[in-house]
Amino acid sequence: MFIHDTVTDFTDNYLPTIDYLKKYYEKYASHFEEYFRYHCPNVNEKMKMAILKHQEKISALIEIKDKMPKFISEIAMDYEQMYDISFTKDVHLIVGLYGSNAFTYRQIIPEIAFCLEKLSPQDRHLQIIIAHEFGHALHHLLSEKSGVDWSMIDWENPFTWLLQEGIATYFSTKVVSARKDEYFAFEEDLEWITFATNNKQIIIEEFLSDLTSLDARAVFLEWFSINGGKRFGINRLAYFIGYELIQSCLLELAELDVISLWRNVNYQDIIYRQLSEMASKNV
Repeated sequence: MFIHDTVTDFTDNYLPTIDYLKKYYEKYASHFEEYFRYHCPNVNEKMKMAILKHQEKISALIEIKDKMPKFISEIAMDYEQMYDISFTKDVHLIVGLYGSNAFTYRQIIPEIAFCLEKLSPQDRHLQIIIAHEFGHALHHLLSEKSGVDWSMIDWENPFTWLLQEGIATYFSTKVVSARKDEYFAFEEDLEWITFATNNKQIIIEEFLSDLTSLDARAVFLEWFSINGGKRFGINRLAYFIGYELIQSCLLELAELDVISLWRNVNYQDIIYRQLSEMASKNV
């Protein structure tokens, strides 16, 4: 595993101009290919909006990029010792345009990128988002080890996303001690977790209802995207549903069976039945 730091160059030479941003993204084009392809639409518009934000965050960017390598190494080692695996894929530290905060590449065993302009400089918040993204990679490593047939995974199905986010969140709770709201927001957000906890049944019911009335893209926007949440006025509630799904499954199945649930040909049906039961029992 190699950590690519493009941020030191950014903070050392920053100028609040469009021209500077373009040269930075051109210089590190290989590190931004995935970001601009999948995680940052409307680039020209966002460049204009990001200039002042970047300028205000330079000191925080320096603080964050200095902390990240240590936290990444520690969390990766915790997972490696816990599950007898090794992380070998690269990690990219970048300064984006206030799109995604972090993501795994669209690979079976994925590389990971952290967009530092979107991150809180608090230690615990950085540790949680690192643990979450490495949790995605760990999910794939353990699934590969268990013999999953990757060709049968429907990557554009909301049940797949739910499983991925639920397991990544579950893993993050095993290596970072924090309040429950922080595992979902990567910062303090008691209002978010209070609403989700107090309305779990109706949230799950509405999610299942949307699966029959909306296409996958609309489901993603409403339930998984930071720009969604029109149904309840709160975004990314699918992360909470996913985590609660994993907790429910762990009451009935061994941990590795839950982690590798998508190894089953009918994994989507299994998830649907589990969610339906959770909604009806309000558990």
